[in-house]
Amino acid sequence: MTFADMTRLRVGDKASLTQTVDDRLVTETARVTGDDNPIHLDAAAAAEFGQSRPSAHGIILLGVVSRLIGTRLPGPGSVWFSSDLEFVAPVYPGDTITVDVEISHLSPATRVVTLQVSGRKPDRMDVLRGKVRVRVPEPMPREAATMTEDTVVIITGGSRGLGRAIAEALAPNSKLVIGYRSNQRAADSVVETVKQNGGAATAVAADVSTADGAAILADAACRSFGRVDAIVHTATPPIQYRDVLDTTRDDFTTFFNTYVLGFHELVCLAAPGMKERRRGRIVGILSSAIAEVPPKLSAYIAGKQALLGLCRSLAVELGPFNIAVNTVSPSMIVGEHADALGAGAREAMTRKTPMRRMAAPEDVARCVKFLLSPDAQFVSGVNLPVTGGILF
Repeated sequence: MTFADMTRLRVGDKASLTQTVDDRLVTETARVTGDDNPIHLDAAAAAEFGQSRPSAHGIILLGVVSRLIGTRLPGPGSVWFSSDLEFVAPVYPGDTITVDVEISHLSPATRVVTLQVSGRKPDRMDVLRGKVRVRVPEPMPREAATMTEDTVVIITGGSRGLGRAIAEALAPNSKLVIGYRSNQRAADSVVETVKQNGGAATAVAADVSTADGAAILADAACRSFGRVDAIVHTATPPIQYRDVLDTTRDDFTTFFNTYVLGFHELVCLAAPGMKERRRGRIVGILSSAIAEVPPKLSAYIAGKQALLGLCRSLAVELGPFNIAVNTVSPSMIVGEHADALGAGAREAMTRKTPMRRMAAPEDVARCVKFLLSPDAQFVSGVNLPVTGGILF
């Protein structure tokens, strides 16, 4: 069956049905509904109430409206859930009534359609008027399909560390835009690895903390692959340790520009296409530090917390368009940053982790891959800890 398609509906769309009311229809309505009110069935009773003859049940007109909604406009699958209708004149057996509906308002986010309703006799006498509100459900998916092969993914900070691991994990089934700030050699190496593993990739130099950088990444994806299906935001400024009272406005601004403002700009550029295609995935990389709150990282933690808030807002507002937004919070990851902290810090992290090791970039990359996969099509608004058992 072809269900109503919300994307094809427009304000001003119209539909109509004509129904002839006869004695049999009135009698059957009384039998089915149990409404044997004599004003509908008995001429003498109707006369006592000033009617020239028995009048038809109002539910007959409502049935015509319901038929219009479920078969014409919006169409099959639609659910009529509220109404403000007025019966302005009686309908008698023998009358032919035409009922019209016209879309006066659409809400794609809630999938609600408001219809103006009017019913009239051939002499143009109105018998019914008002409005109804109808929800157009989205058919449940029957197969695990949203993000599939040839998914186009922008990976910010994709030239090294965790970004590189994510690119390599996605390589066989994706077309990747590897965003980097300055290390072209590293970015080109990622592109070569992706291609060797059966994927497609392009490296793009862009400072994602700026509106121009976000635009460069979005434009590159559309030029190279025609669209953006997913965004994985791993880009980060260098992490510096500083007492909170010594942390400056510029320190906070640096992290906020990358984690929130530039990312928001990138989402704003990619989301319209995702909404139109009714599919999309967005993943922000956070840190277990947002819960553990180690000292001397106030600007970093504040920026990551802001990114968490933004992603949760995006999950709420983009969810009606089948766009899933999630975050991943790894504990300390094996790599250059962990190395810079020294052997003592690495050993301390290993001891406090129930699984007795630090996270590998591949541990996090596999979780991101899951969130982009068809298996996660109903997962949204989640912050996934990848911590080896450290709870928060």
